[in-house]
Amino acid sequence: MNELMHMLPILLTVIGALAFTVSVITEVLKRPLSKIPTDLVVTILSITVSVVAFFVYASMYNMAITWYYVVGSIVGGFFVAFVAMFGWDKLTTLFNRFKK
Repeated sequence: MNELMHMLPILLTVIGALAFTVSVITEVLKRPLSKIPTDLVVTILSITVSVVAFFVYASMYNMAITWYYVVGSIVGGFFVAFVAMFGWDKLTTLFNRFKK
C-alpha cells in the first residue's frame, strides 16, 4: 500500500499528460474525421496512446511485457479518455461518490 501511495502522484501526472496529448490530437483530427463521433475518436486514441506509452516505458526500462500489464494499460486508456472528455473534476466527483 505504501508503494501505491508513492506511485499515485506519478500515475496521475502520466494520466494528465496522456489526456492532454489525446486532446491535442483530437482537435487536429476533428475536421478530417467529422463523420465519426468525437467521443469514439477520443476513446480509441486514448487506448492507443496508453498502450504505446506503456510499450515505450517497458522498452526504456527493459521490462518484461506480460498480458496483465497490457490489459492494465488498456484500462488506463479508459481513464485517460474519461479525463480527456470530462476533466479531472468529474473524475474526482465520481471517485468520491463510490469511495463511501
